[in-house]
This record gives sequence, structure tokens and C-alpha cells, in this order.
Amino acid sequence: MLLQSLVRQADSRQEDTPEYYLARRVMWQIDLSGTGMGSTEPLVIDLRQEGRKITAPYTGRSGSKPAPLLLADTAQFALAHPGLIKGPDGERTLSIGSVDVTKARTRHAAYRDLVTSWCDDHPHLSQAQTVSAWLNSQPLNAWPLEMDKDHLIAISVDGEWIHDLPEAKSWWAEKVKKAKSGKTGKANQGLCLVCGHVMPLLSTLPVPIKGIPNSGMNTQLVCLNQPAHFRAGTKQLGATPICVDCGTKSATALNTLLADPEHRAFADDSAIVWWTRDPDSDTSMWTLRDPQPEEVAQLVAGLRHPQRGRDVLTVLDEDAFYALTLRVNTNRVIVADWITIPVPELKQRLGTWFADQQTWDGWNNIYTYWSVWRLALACARWDKHKNKYIDTTVPKHLQADLTKAALHGAAPPAHLLPVLLQRIRADHHLDRPRLALLRLALIRNTTRHKELCVPQLNPQSTEPGYVCGRIMAMLEAIQRKAMPKVNTTITDKYLSTAVVSPRAVLTRLRIGARPHLRTIGRASEPAAKAMDNRLRDVFDLLDTIPAHLSTEQQALFILGYDHQRAHSARAAAQAIKAREGGKELAAEQQADALPEVSAEDTESSDSTLW
Repeated sequence: MLLQSLVRQADSRQEDTPEYYLARRVMWQIDLSGTGMGSTEPLVIDLRQEGRKITAPYTGRSGSKPAPLLLADTAQFALAHPGLIKGPDGERTLSIGSVDVTKARTRHAAYRDLVTSWCDDHPHLSQAQTVSAWLNSQPLNAWPLEMDKDHLIAISVDGEWIHDLPEAKSWWAEKVKKAKSGKTGKANQGLCLVCGHVMPLLSTLPVPIKGIPNSGMNTQLVCLNQPAHFRAGTKQLGATPICVDCGTKSATALNTLLADPEHRAFADDSAIVWWTRDPDSDTSMWTLRDPQPEEVAQLVAGLRHPQRGRDVLTVLDEDAFYALTLRVNTNRVIVADWITIPVPELKQRLGTWFADQQTWDGWNNIYTYWSVWRLALACARWDKHKNKYIDTTVPKHLQADLTKAALHGAAPPAHLLPVLLQRIRADHHLDRPRLALLRLALIRNTTRHKELCVPQLNPQSTEPGYVCGRIMAMLEAIQRKAMPKVNTTITDKYLSTAVVSPRAVLTRLRIGARPHLRTIGRASEPAAKAMDNRLRDVFDLLDTIPAHLSTEQQALFILGYDHQRAHSARAAAQAIKAREGGKELAAEQQADALPEVSAEDTESSDSTLW
């Protein structure tokens, strides 16, 4: 199914890469004069600073006798370059070792034979005559000092790449197909498992996979070269029949996707690629990396009109969305995740994803959403001195796991919630991405709290953890109202303990709030009374303050704390607006005009809450 989808993708792309060609970084250009027929010195052009990529012949090669590539190959093959080594003075100098020189000359001889064979098959081409004359006249020791044996060399005539000629593309494709279809004289026809036709079969896939983190020179999508991998004693693709066309197209399509920023993303040591059956479809996948409020709002609004049942199955026949998560293990591709869903179902799942992580910015009265990489980063350790997350401490594979959860409509890893809570308690940092991740983990890992985990305050909830969090936020608000310039709040001192054991902390802090209320009362008796009544009402929601909280209840504590703060922030913003309008504030509004929220604290929705 995967290879079939990749083959279909290769057929649908109008700008398909030629068979057995790959985008590669060329470092040196050898330009020949088309009129000189080898009588003039070639022009050697240094392209290293340009970082220029060209689509050039390529196929997988390995072993002690790797095959050469047509016209565009390394300096070791194209120019018999022995390589640079570190000299006694630390400077890199040309190797004169017999092993390096012999290997370079052997590989150059194979390169000459290949290119000469192409020239002999195309005697009518003036470019072929020019290249043939150059090969027969070039010295083997005239290399630029900066050149090394692994630098890619491409040959041109009067500035035109020779490997881009149609005669070069077709000749190279036939050459590779013949080499990869098994040994001469042995049957290599059979039923292809991908297309279902009797076709010439491959012994190995001719195109390696490029672009996955930690991938090597010859990373293979299908590789059976060890006894433990064999089936019925047959190695390589003998027991996994794939025809030449399907093997080439599937690997080329995957390489094209991996090279396209619009169709791939990297997450730690994983690469995620996606495409649709219809190449013109808008998948909205990019919103997972950079969610824009307008686009996300459309996805969330689309949840009100989901397409299900027969309608979705009908759409599946017309268009489908594919996503593939890949890793590498010793030059073998690991398919970590593979999904095929209708495009409307994709949009519904993405809408649900953003709805489940939605957080409310009370001061600005907006909902905030976060990219997958930003959510994963929120689970890292916070460095208070540098005021940023340490990206090397993100749990392994978390970004890829979150992407998988979004696309599958599934729960994030079970370890996410306890790890996140441990981070919050340890580094005393709480911001909106962490709250979004907390809410997401609660909703998708615990069904009983789904209705409770709304993005705004739920004043009717009697969940012990949620209510305790609200109480903590109210006690902090009372302290800030009484002591506007306090440096260390009760949250800074006690929140880590209160999250786990609320009874001892909240009982003590309630007693400590009494002198603060008296201080507030001296400035505004109605405000002090309103705050005291609110605190009492919330305490009344509990039969008793729990002595200890479970992991889920600890998460609800943080959620209740944030919801209460956001609610107070919104009320404070409205009170400030009323005061600026010259209106006299009522008792409730005087209590809401809390000093802990100010414009400079809310310049961005990513502000630190604790």
C-alpha cells in the first residue's frame, strides 16, 4: 500500500525527476570548450560557496568496488583524486600513499570506461566528441588545492550540463535498470507486488533514500541482506518482488517529498512527509508547524459539520491524505508511522487537535493555539537564567508522537502528563504552551475529564483538584491586591507543594489571607468583602480539602489555577476600561481591578503565568 501510494504520487507530479537522478550539491564544474575538441584547457569553476544543487545521475552503490556515475561523480572517480590528508604541520595536503593513489586510479578507470561507453553510443553528439577528447587528453594530477576526493564534479560543455541531455538521461536509466535487474542469464521476470503486472524485477532498489536525519550514503527503503531477513533462503528482493519501474518511482517520489519543505518536516531524528492523491489539494498540514489564527478558526468551526459515514467513503475514492514518519537504523529506513485518511477527515482531526489544546488569554480575550514543535519544547527543562527552554531536554520522539496523535486523532504518549507535571513543579515555570499541552493530555488520556477541560473557567465544577487550583489563584490575587509590590508571591513559595498536598498548604494560606483582607478593607471595604465572599464560595464547593492529589488531579489543579487567573484578568481588563471611561466601579469591579495583570505583562500570548 505504501509503495503503491508513492508510485501514484510519482506519476501525478508534473515536475518529476528523471529516473535515477537526484538533487545533489555540485562543488566543482569542469567546463569544456565545444569548439576546441580538447585542444584547450578546461575551465575549472569553484561552486562551493554557492551551495548549488543540480539534478544529476545517482544510484545506490556500496562495497569495495562501487560503480561510477555518469558524467557527474566525485573527484576520486572523475579526476583520479587521491584525497587530502593532514600533514605534519596540521595543513591538509595531497595524499601520496600507494593505497589512496591506486584506489583513485582504479575508480577513475571505471569512470572513464562508463563515460567512454556513452560517448561511443552517441557519436553524432558534438558534446560526446568533446568529452571523449578531454578524457583522452586530461592529466591525472592537475587538481585545485582546495579540491578533495569526495567533492562532486559535474561536466559541462560551453556552460551546458551534459548529463541534462535527453540522450544521457535515457542511456543512464537503461544502464541502471540492467544492472539492478539481476545477473545476466538468470530469470528476472515476475509478478510485481506493487503494480500487479509481470515485469522485469529488481534485485535491489536502485535509488537510496536521502534527507532523513542520520541517514547514510546508501540508505534503503527495502533491504534484506542478512540471514535473519531472508525469506525461504532468498536474499534482497528475491522474496519481495518489485519491478524496475515501481522500485524506481517509489524511491524517487520519496526523495522528492523529503527535499520539498512544503511536504516534509523534521522532528528530532525523524522525518515526516505528507502528500495527497490529488496534488492540488490543500492539506492544511502546515498548520501543525505554524498555526495561523484565521486558518485554525476555520478548522475548529468545521467541527460543527463533520462529514461521516458514506460521504467520507465517497470522498476517499476521490482524494486521500497520506503521511509517513521515517527514521533510520544502520542504513535501513524505519517506517515509524503510516496513515491514509480522506482529506475531509484530516481537516476534522486537525480541528479537534486545536480545539483540545485551546487556551484562553483573558486579558486580550482571545484563544491561543500552538505548533507541534512548540508544544514539544514546552515539555523541556526551563532555564530561568537564560529565560528559555533547553531544547536538548525535550523527551525523545515527542514531536513525532504529537504529530502522530494529531493525524490519528489519538492520545499523546501516556508518559507526557507526569513528565510535564514534574517539569512544572521542578522549574516553577508555567506558560500558555505548557497549559495547552496539559489540557491536551488531560482531554485525550482521560475520558472522565473531557467536559471539564474547557478552555475557560468552569465555576460549577466540584473536582477537588480543579477547585483547589482556583483557591490558590484567589489567595494569590488577595496577596497581590494587598501588596502590589511583593517580590515573591505565595505561588512562588508554595505552589509546588500545594499541587501535590493541597490541604496543609491551603489551610495555612487561608489563615494568612486574613490580614491581607484587612489591608484591602482599609482602602475599600466593599472590595475586601467581595473577595472574601468569593473565596468562601469556592471553599464551599469542597466537602473537605484533599490531603493528596493524584496525577490527574494535579493536572486539574494547574488548570483550575490558570482558569481562575484568566477569568480575573478578563474582569480586570473590563474594570480598567470602565475606569478609563469615567464610570464609578461597583464593589465587584473594585475587587476585580487586580494589580497582578498589566498591559506590559500581556504583550504576547506566550507570557509567563508563573
